[in-house]
Amino acid sequence: MDLANETLDHWTKPREGLSEDPLNNPEEIWYTDGSSFVLDGKRRAGYAAVSSFETIEAKPLPPGTSVQLAGLIALTQALELGKGKRIAIYTDSKYVFLVLHAHAAIWKERGHLTTLGSPIKYGDQILRLSETVSLPTEVSVSHCKGHQKGSTEVARGSQAADQAAKRAALQNHDLIGIATLVPQTSLPETPSYTEGKTLKAKSEGFQEDHMG
Repeated sequence: MDLANETLDHWTKPREGLSEDPLNNPEEIWYTDGSSFVLDGKRRAGYAAVSSFETIEAKPLPPGTSVQLAGLIALTQALELGKGKRIAIYTDSKYVFLVLHAHAAIWKERGHLTTLGSPIKYGDQILRLSETVSLPTEVSVSHCKGHQKGSTEVARGSQAADQAAKRAALQNHDLIGIATLVPQTSLPETPSYTEGKTLKAKSEGFQEDHMG
């Protein structure tokens, strides 16, 4: 990686050393997924983090939770559970992947506000994601194709996470416990935003008018 890329990563990554490529010889390899679908006229949602061998965590989310928020929660919970570990995590959500790698640090610098001064969508959860990514000793978060068929380890892991999240969405909802997954936080009133970060975000397909 050349100096320019290192500088851009420093501006846009929520922690040093966060990699898009899977870690070599990690202690754990986990797959995360969020699920949201309508059943009997109600939107049900859940999330899961699994390994190739077991379900690490899978829980329902409040009715009406979007698939984007469910995916953010899934990755956040996996990072919390991976505290102190060298861990490789996969997500099939391009939205979640780009939020973490391209936008989270920029939005944090701006106080999680849009250019018009209003809060970005899912700002509280994105702030929590930015904080929990520092908990593992070393971490990679990679994007994998969703709903892929195949016998590779990544394909099987992604399928397992998808199924576990769907099963979780069908469980009864303990709203008191679930509420702690999406904390309410106080955000700075006056954000700062550098030109370098703007250029990096735009190079990743970031559009201020649509994404905040």
